[in-house]
Amino acid sequence: MSAAPLRIERDVAMRTRDGVALRADVWEPEGAPPGPAILWRTPYGKEAALPCGFLDPRVALDRGYRIVVQDVRGTGTSEGTLEPWLQEEPDGVDAVAWVAAQPWCDGRVVMAGYSYVGATQWLAAVGAPPALRAIAPSISSDRYGEGWSLRGDVLELGILSSWIAAGLLPPEQRWMDDVERAWTATDELVALAPWAEPWFRDPPDQAYWAARDVRARRAEITVPVLSIGGWYDVFIGATLAAHAASRHPWDRLIVGPWAHEVQVMQFAGERNVGFAANAAEFGLTARVCDFYDAILDGREPPLPPVTAYVLNARRWWELDAWPPTGARERELPLPHGGAFPADPAAPVPALGGRALRLWAADPGYGIRDQRALAERDDVLAVPLAPLEADTLLAGPVRARLDVAAEGGPLRDWVVTLAVEAADGRWDNLAEAVVRAPVDAPEVVVELGDVCIQLDAGQRLVVLVAGSSWPRWRPVATAGRQEVRGGALTVTVAG
Repeated sequence: MSAAPLRIERDVAMRTRDGVALRADVWEPEGAPPGPAILWRTPYGKEAALPCGFLDPRVALDRGYRIVVQDVRGTGTSEGTLEPWLQEEPDGVDAVAWVAAQPWCDGRVVMAGYSYVGATQWLAAVGAPPALRAIAPSISSDRYGEGWSLRGDVLELGILSSWIAAGLLPPEQRWMDDVERAWTATDELVALAPWAEPWFRDPPDQAYWAARDVRARRAEITVPVLSIGGWYDVFIGATLAAHAASRHPWDRLIVGPWAHEVQVMQFAGERNVGFAANAAEFGLTARVCDFYDAILDGREPPLPPVTAYVLNARRWWELDAWPPTGARERELPLPHGGAFPADPAAPVPALGGRALRLWAADPGYGIRDQRALAERDDVLAVPLAPLEADTLLAGPVRARLDVAAEGGPLRDWVVTLAVEAADGRWDNLAEAVVRAPVDAPEVVVELGDVCIQLDAGQRLVVLVAGSSWPRWRPVATAGRQEVRGGALTVTVAG
């Protein structure tokens, strides 16, 4: 590490095009000549942003970068009123230009950050500020309807309500002592945050979400993108889809076993998934800086196109593409079916997975033993036949269910894929929901992608329920649901 003294200038103000003052903390090696800057724009308070697993300031400063951490409009020390996503394109463009013009910056700017801080990168990049050279959104998304707030037409109740209650309201109004109240008090949240009213419409206002969709404007993003995701992150599907929509040959993808947590450790829920996954051990900040360095030098980044962590194998896998070249689909029949009740007054509790509930006692993510759910009479558990050979699952998983139901007009079909571990636990891998008409004879549930090494003799388990609370807002009526057959389609590495 550099021995040069660090200088931090607090609350440095800039003016947006409409006259609002946004304030930032600037980190720089004292006495150093101008250099490139990393811009981090956050709604969560610039003082608490760093360090984190996605950016170790010591590494970045030692590599010659300045770091600018700015409170977005209406948060922290910045002026104005916050409305998520709405102002981040013009404010981000203005912030990039301001950073590039400072005497400690050489005119070149890159961006970093996780979750909503990743969204501020996508939204700035779509505005194409000339000084911006690259972005590195982590555990984030370039879409804010589907993949963030919605799964199909099903509201991501847990993340949205807790995000408002614990993260977006003014500090003096936040429900920090009772975040769980947010699940059932969305009207109160909307009264405090009127801009969130469209979030809770049923059915969702697709035009509202389309107006906030970066994906549809991807052609306007000309800088290379390093996408960083986690197999247990709530935005993993969106991260993979954003990379699949890549338009630049220097775009890169890193996917670890991580959930939506910022220290990026080797723990996912109740499991230690391997020290190799620890951000510091992996050298995540150094790899991000390697990406930036190459882009700033005008050369192809030295990172592989895709770097993915293989669960159970506890190793990183360097690939040319995701899913891996040569991967193929394999269909596994469901051996039996069964029926179960579904009651919105007593919904099935969510248990781990690719979810997020901010500042709740149970944050909702990671690996949890699903046998506790399987014991309920409103959950159908279907263990598949043991695998005949060692198998590396690497890519999308899909469940096709032959179904029948009563109680309408709509039913939710929540499917969780788990694997029976050596110690007998049923460790969850992925989950998803489909809302279908009550008379639908078949539902297809896209569970997303997995990357896990399985041994011969291990079994996959499919769990089906009519709800998952408080992750997804359930249908309003009770009913009875039945699975009569179907199949699980997995993607197997060649």
